[in-house]
Amino acid sequence: MMSDKNMLEDLLKPFPIQHENLTADKTNPAIRLYGRRFYKDQTPVEYLAEFLLVFASPKQDPESVKDSIHTYSFSLPTSDTPRYWAENHIALKLFAFFPSSKLETRHPVHQKSYLEMRDILESHILGTADKKEEGVRLIQSLFNGFVGVAKNRTWVTHCFLPISKSLLASELVWSHKNALQDNGVRSWRDSEKYFSSDRHIYMARGGELLFLQLANLFFDPTSNDIAALPTCDSYQHLNMVDVIELANSLENELRKLLLETLGSLSELMQVVDNVLSDFRLSVKPSYSNLGWVPQVSRIEAFLFANEMQNICTAVISPLEKLDLLQTLCCMQVLRSLCFQARRVDGTEAITSGFIGNYAWIASDPEEPVASPVRLMAQSSFKRIEAMLYRVIRSKELIDGNNSSSQKEADKNGFHIFRKITKEIGLVVPRKGGGQRFVLSPELLRFLVAALVRPGERVRLTDFYQRAFAHYGLALGGQALVSGLDWCGHAGSKKSYAVAADTTWIEEALQQGGFLVELSDAVSIVHNPNGAKE
Repeated sequence: MMSDKNMLEDLLKPFPIQHENLTADKTNPAIRLYGRRFYKDQTPVEYLAEFLLVFASPKQDPESVKDSIHTYSFSLPTSDTPRYWAENHIALKLFAFFPSSKLETRHPVHQKSYLEMRDILESHILGTADKKEEGVRLIQSLFNGFVGVAKNRTWVTHCFLPISKSLLASELVWSHKNALQDNGVRSWRDSEKYFSSDRHIYMARGGELLFLQLANLFFDPTSNDIAALPTCDSYQHLNMVDVIELANSLENELRKLLLETLGSLSELMQVVDNVLSDFRLSVKPSYSNLGWVPQVSRIEAFLFANEMQNICTAVISPLEKLDLLQTLCCMQVLRSLCFQARRVDGTEAITSGFIGNYAWIASDPEEPVASPVRLMAQSSFKRIEAMLYRVIRSKELIDGNNSSSQKEADKNGFHIFRKITKEIGLVVPRKGGGQRFVLSPELLRFLVAALVRPGERVRLTDFYQRAFAHYGLALGGQALVSGLDWCGHAGSKKSYAVAADTTWIEEALQQGGFLVELSDAVSIVHNPNGAKE
């Protein structure tokens, strides 16, 4: 049974409220349900890159407002349509990525422009001709090493690793076929009209949506949703969190990550970008309108923010931090899909100890075929997929009988869960039957970093409880009982006895240096990346 009409309207109320009367995408049930938007083709790197791009960019016109307080911030102006102004760094992309881009997408004008770039840079380097050429080649190779996504795309749609403000770039799409057919394209300026900045193909708004979840949380830090959360025993580790302090700390940590990580190398990138200013687009970067998220997403946003805080305050290398934040963004997408789907779908059971009311039962990746715990993990995955498939086909969400809209809805909801879980190793195999939830050593490392504060020690049973309370991951103890109940395995003592064997998890934690055994009965999970002073 789905939620009734009045309840559904409450669940779909948008944030920011400027979107209250927006009519766009009302025919797409997934966008109505989850917000604008998640999309199946967005890569893990681009979720994080887009999230950080919105965070770091001005949320007001930089031409009219100096020193905007909404830069490096989760706050939004309340009087304007929510939008942000981002740099595209097209000159830096051409210099860094053109030589390694797909041959079929290289336009002759861009080949000419790239060679001109090299000449300009050589003129700014002291030394012999050979030294100048070698210097430019080294700089180009260095910048190319920061590629986050390349694949078979043209150079302008490559994505930098989002490790510095200098590498955060908005999406531009190049219409290669149309440009080739235009004999009038003979210079860089002639080619400009074939760049589009409003397509949202690769930066497909998923990162925007994650940003808006936190903006929504921090806009109303005393909401009843969050106030009620710590009253449950499973969330006692969060009951002292001050949401306003959390916002300030996160803004500060992310700002430092983007401004201080690369140091002098970031300055070099800015110098090169300025030297190549003739290859920027003549039209200044325009704004991008932000989408919306359901207001009720504050609960999952609160969990997201606390996990991000743990990762950001850890004493680890910036690249490790970036890798963990990328996984966190992916896990937040998965959690958001399940949380919101479960709110609307009333056919499933309640899970004691987890406010999301669903369960992911994970097995050892090496678990033998046909073993009971492996079959439970398969059953859990099938049940989640069935819920995600079913909810966007509910008559309460569908506006008319538009079959093409339903196909798009799958791309904005149902298909995303399977794609991302496989990309991060939460579900195996990538192809074929027997797909199931698993936990790789990399994901266990992520869970320790996200759920245990740097330097903190918690009992293994408490760690299992946190994994369930945050993600619905049923690994052991009472959480596993609730998970088996939700998946329809309640009452099977034999099944529980087999699934309750968590030796494989303990061995993986121990190999990663996260488990301290005090006695045969007590084990401690430790996050060794002590908090900064």
